[in-house]
Amino acid sequence: MFVPRALKVKRNAHDDGKGCVAKKAKPEAEALGGDEGSGHPAEAVVTEEAKAADRHSAELCPCPGALLEAEQGAKDNHVSEEPVKSFSRTQRWAAPGEPVCVVCGRYGEYICDETDEDVCSLECKAKHLLQVKGREEKVALSSPQEAGSWPQSPVHTSYVYKEHPFISGLQEDQVENLKCQLGISVQGQDVARPITDFEHCGFPEALNLNLKAAGYEVPTPIQMQMTPVGLLGRDVLASADTGSGKTAAFLLPVIIRALFESTSPSAVILTPTRELAIQIERQAKELMKGLPRMKTVLLVGGLPLPPQLYRLRQHVKVVIATPGRLLDIVKQSSVQLSGVKIVVVDEADTMLKMGFQQQVLDILEHVPHYCQTILVSATIPASIEQLASQLLHDPVRIVAGEKNLPCSNVRQIILWVEEPAKKKKLFEILNDKKLFKPPVLVFVDCRLGADLLSEAVQKVTGLRSVSMHSEKPQTERSEEWGDWVRPGQRSPSSTTTQSDSSGMSRRA
Repeated sequence: MFVPRALKVKRNAHDDGKGCVAKKAKPEAEALGGDEGSGHPAEAVVTEEAKAADRHSAELCPCPGALLEAEQGAKDNHVSEEPVKSFSRTQRWAAPGEPVCVVCGRYGEYICDETDEDVCSLECKAKHLLQVKGREEKVALSSPQEAGSWPQSPVHTSYVYKEHPFISGLQEDQVENLKCQLGISVQGQDVARPITDFEHCGFPEALNLNLKAAGYEVPTPIQMQMTPVGLLGRDVLASADTGSGKTAAFLLPVIIRALFESTSPSAVILTPTRELAIQIERQAKELMKGLPRMKTVLLVGGLPLPPQLYRLRQHVKVVIATPGRLLDIVKQSSVQLSGVKIVVVDEADTMLKMGFQQQVLDILEHVPHYCQTILVSATIPASIEQLASQLLHDPVRIVAGEKNLPCSNVRQIILWVEEPAKKKKLFEILNDKKLFKPPVLVFVDCRLGADLLSEAVQKVTGLRSVSMHSEKPQTERSEEWGDWVRPGQRSPSSTTTQSDSSGMSRRA
């Protein structure tokens, strides 16, 4: 299938009603001369499909003027309820500055999922895919080595992790010495030996190429131990420092498990915040490039629900979500988790601190009891141990680095300050060039506190400061974060909070 352009492209608010407005109120757009300057005559013949679409649009919004004003004043795009156009002749010609169909030159209202090219209808989408296939076959025949750096991997029926001969040939004392040197400790029955190279896993060639392209030359300690254990289908409770490579360590088992499953979705990854969900999806797409039928969906709060529901219906394999939004969708019966084979709960300790434990448990009630479960956390306090006892069956516990100790790469200084003097002390630190090295993050315990402190920092110190919390729209958060550091200016102090109960994100 292909995705409506509104899902991927943010329209300019000053497009004078073109684009989505024109497609929702086609007769009005033509009457107002929406095709002026395109160089093409207006369509004289309207098919039954177009008439049906127009009648449907009129029922949704009988007042074209009100629709136009609403579209111009809206900050976020919403998906049109108009049926997807079947034939190119029912699509209007593109106005100046609008996307153009790569096949016929009409308005590129949709984006083809497979190629991300602009198309105007199902007819042109099919023609476009045939053209792409023909070009690929021609290139493959003329020069097989230049057919692409990320070839489509052949589809196999299953994948079984087998220990590499090099790893099998190591003596037991050599394996224990390797774990000791890398700071790896494990608990569990029949734990797989750690790998020393990603090639030891027997991944599809496309995945090996993706790993190298993403900079994964040598696995980190947590990846060495967690990857083979996860590939064997074992439940895992893993802990490692921030920045140690935990994300790739659980993404590799997720990708392999989903790749050889026919159900959709096959995997679920839960994260406490929308920003983390965005990072995980970006990394997942890097590793999935060239793998057949591998699609992801990002389910987070703060953006319209219809685009996410539309994406869910496109046979996605991996769901990356925050608990609140996914639970809402599950309660609406808009997604079935009965076919899920692997679930990952990332930043499990943060999940509990933010009060997401019950939501996570509610979601996991909808997945099969035999589903593989992986809990990943920077630390493993008693609350995580208790959660693991509820969710995991015969788990393997993996710790890379010292258990429950702060990250050794971060210097931590504790200053004991009375409550009334805390703000004054902060201003002293920010004004001291020896102590203050931008940028600075200041964490507070509530959203109102973030706004008030941000204003005070900017007023007292003169530093540009922004507050970040869940009550702000995602568009505003993204813009403020993008403008946070400007070249040639002194970087601002930033106040933020972790009291967000529903994740938000904006799709690229």
